[in-house]
Amino acid sequence: MTPAPIFALVPVRALTDAKRRLSLLLDAGERAALARAMLEDVIECLSRAPSVEGISVVTDDADAARVASDFGALALPDAPEGGLNASLEAAAAWARGSHAERALLVLPADVPGAMPDDIAELAAENAHVVLAPARDGGTNALRLRPGAKIPFAFGPGSCVRHAANTRAAGLSVAVVERPGLALDLDRPEDVALYLARAGTSRTLGFLHRLGVARRLREKAAP
Repeated sequence: MTPAPIFALVPVRALTDAKRRLSLLLDAGERAALARAMLEDVIECLSRAPSVEGISVVTDDADAARVASDFGALALPDAPEGGLNASLEAAAAWARGSHAERALLVLPADVPGAMPDDIAELAAENAHVVLAPARDGGTNALRLRPGAKIPFAFGPGSCVRHAANTRAAGLSVAVVERPGLALDLDRPEDVALYLARAGTSRTLGFLHRLGVARRLREKAAP
């Protein structure tokens, strides 16, 4: 079966309010700049993936919406109530109405290690629902075949919930473990693991310019 083209949803909270769990490592301005760099890396990855034929950033943040526009992506508003999952439900409903023939992919904006090959792997799976788990049990990517629907359940431990929701709906599920999709930058230890990786990206460049590796060493010193 030829994989269906993908419409990608990239949820992101206000850049100036992002990554509070990194507050012992980065100040507020640095966290906002990190969030922007990660968002740019994720959108660029999707833009380079041949299977992706549309991208929308799901946000009410004006700065994030401008990043989306700079990359030729759409910006869809958050739902008035219900948080991330309600916002994704609304965005997915819009995408299904406008692009019913496309698969849906949810890729959060804080997975800067994602690469086009990772997206190709998700697209190639034949299951109704494809999940890429985070190191902490969350869901760092979720792909739905055209016509497949499950309730979104993003948050701690969500990969198990998404798999359970899929089976409850009578749909098939596949779990794809990819190093580029396993790491979202939430905690200092995540940043340390990301810095240990080879490669280039806006996020890596930003962290290196700040000297974050040195800050991590200093915080770890007795």
